[in-house]
Amino acid sequence: MLALLAVARRTRGRMQPLFEDVTVPQLVLLDAVQACGREGIGALSEYTLLSQPTVTQQAAGLEAAGLLRRIPAEGDRRRRVLTLTERGEELLSAKRGLVANRLSAVWTSLGPEEQSIAVPLIRHLTDLVGELT
Repeated sequence: MLALLAVARRTRGRMQPLFEDVTVPQLVLLDAVQACGREGIGALSEYTLLSQPTVTQQAAGLEAAGLLRRIPAEGDRRRRVLTLTERGEELLSAKRGLVANRLSAVWTSLGPEEQSIAVPLIRHLTDLVGELT
């Protein structure tokens, strides 16, 4: 498991040069905001496996950068929901394309047998990690 975490960390480090205007963790949070930001900080915390204070702090930085906005929830004005700004949507879309191209090149370097076991194995490992949290 530690080896898997080390690989994930190295992968993130190798992807960072693709992004001069956003960090990989910020990109992950933007993706999470698009997926479940309207459900609030708690949902983002669960989605990203980050603590709520970490998500709140990162969201504040992304809001200051003009990439997302925190707005009062409709049913409970004390609660905040997050949405991407137009600039945030554009940045996320562009960066997803870069990541997809890079990962596509890696994927095609695998043989058919490796590809057939890779996805189920990654899903299984993800489920195992999810059980630990």
